[in-house]
Amino acid sequence: MKWHVLRLILCIGLLLPGAAAAQPREDTLVVPTGQTYQGNLATITRDIRVEGVVTGDVTSWSGNIEVAGRVGGDVVNYGGKVMIRGSGQVGGHVLASGGALQLDAGAVVTGQAIHSEGGGGALANLLDLFSPSVDNGANAAVGRALFGAVLGVFLLAFCLLCITFWPRRTAAASLMFRRAPGRVAALGLLTTLLLALALPPLTALLAATLIGLPLIVLLLALAHIPYIYGLAALARAVGALAPHPPISSKRDDDRSLSNAREMGLVGEGLDRMTVAVAAALALLVAIVAALAPLWGLALLYLLASPGLGAVLLSRGGLLVPMSTSG
Repeated sequence: MKWHVLRLILCIGLLLPGAAAAQPREDTLVVPTGQTYQGNLATITRDIRVEGVVTGDVTSWSGNIEVAGRVGGDVVNYGGKVMIRGSGQVGGHVLASGGALQLDAGAVVTGQAIHSEGGGGALANLLDLFSPSVDNGANAAVGRALFGAVLGVFLLAFCLLCITFWPRRTAAASLMFRRAPGRVAALGLLTTLLLALALPPLTALLAATLIGLPLIVLLLALAHIPYIYGLAALARAVGALAPHPPISSKRDDDRSLSNAREMGLVGEGLDRMTVAVAAALALLVAIVAALAPLWGLALLYLLASPGLGAVLLSRGGLLVPMSTSG
């Protein structure tokens, strides 16, 4: 399971080190031969040289990293140079973002070696993270399957919760989706692109300090809430295309709900078709995630982006679009 989480972290540039040190430019931080550093090691503007053993990840922001010993996790550098010597061993991935990557003859990197100056080669390595060609045995297969199953269950559960607790808002967003599919798709994809560009540097800065680690978790959780909401709106929009009896509904005499129903929204809460569509979407994401975790997450964002656009255009479901028919 940890292997697939590391793939996600490396792909989107998010790093969660267990320990971090924020210092001005200082002498090189050295893990000498014969010494073992337990846990993760991180610095800002300070070079790191590993001659011994680091059991976790090694990370530096604007500092160089040299590995002549063994690193059990990933080696990640933002804006500096990464050098893996002939005697160096890295148990995870190597990422040099904005800097050079040097692999000497005999260097061992178990995962992928990615750097921003590699052009097509770097892109090929990045894409290989989405569809890895090397399998690590039964444990890897079980981990992927577990990741996909958990992701699918959580997606379905939270989608249904959104529809249950906010039936009118998800209904209004779904109506916006059906009234202006092009606009909501464009807005949703643009928002996803902007988030993809803004989140990595922000989380990288937060990861440099211990106090920023819980903020990263909160930030990632908040960033996914609109996508769950958008997926719920998409399920209602597709589910409303066919007539069906509701599974459950709640009494509500509010005029906005009546107007929304008159404009084509079906039901006040969960209905069979909506549940079926939400389950199908969650199952699709789960299957893809079980085969290639990052492709599953990418599919989730792609599917939920139009719904996210509908949520934004409807102001969170508070704005019911007017009928265009005479």
